[in-house]
Amino acid sequence: MVSMCLVILGKYWMEINESRYLESLESEEIGEAWQYKMRCNFANEESNDKYWERYDLSISKSIVKEISYSDAKKVIEKYEWLGCMPVCVKHCYGLFFPAINGDDYLLGGVTVFSQEYAENQGVWDKYGYTGKIILLARGVNLHFCPRNANSHLIMESIKQLPEQYKVVTCTVDNLAGEVGTIYQACNFDYVGVMRKGKERTGFLINGKLYGSRAIRQKYGTQKKDEIKKIIPDVKIIKQKSKGRYFYFRGNKREVRDLRKPILHLIQEYPKRINNAK
Repeated sequence: MVSMCLVILGKYWMEINESRYLESLESEEIGEAWQYKMRCNFANEESNDKYWERYDLSISKSIVKEISYSDAKKVIEKYEWLGCMPVCVKHCYGLFFPAINGDDYLLGGVTVFSQEYAENQGVWDKYGYTGKIILLARGVNLHFCPRNANSHLIMESIKQLPEQYKVVTCTVDNLAGEVGTIYQACNFDYVGVMRKGKERTGFLINGKLYGSRAIRQKYGTQKKDEIKKIIPDVKIIKQKSKGRYFYFRGNKREVRDLRKPILHLIQEYPKRINNAK
């Protein structure tokens, strides 16, 4: 069996700039994507050692396979807006490119699927999605990946999910400059914000943003007064709720039946402002 050599170079994920983040809260516009900025940064940093040129970066020669949590974590921490892995990770997949000379492979991207956070609260019962839904929680392609690598990785990852998962959902955060361009290319359905409240609480600590779920996991509570005792300089802010996409698996009849409960929610795809990427 071919051995997978994971080649991951460069600095680790940069912390969110606090002042820039707070400014973005005031804007309704969706600008340049965080991951696009990271790809540009790392492409520049690694320009003196173009290690990827030793690999065949064509989609037709690439493979997608399940990978370990630790291998996915290295990439997610480097490129992703949140800079951390989600809780309750179920499956991680990697996109690999073969060496031009040799039998090693270069890791070019990862997807991370986790439990849908609200499933155990019965949120999806009325849609018939409980027990069938999984969250595409993280996804990254490195700067050297060719055009269409993002959509290829996502769709190949979805194909390899266990059969029980008929509903794949994911969210986009306009604070990270996300509109879901790749999900649109993969023919996901966009339903916008589904939660009743349009805002949610966030905790900004040393320039890094934590949601209520993440702060509870880290400190054992999400009560504001308790968090202030632990971290006196924490900034408690209102986050904008995320837009949501859906993708359905199965034959035509299955997809039709699964899609039916959200038909009235489906909206036109959101667009990015001006020429931002």
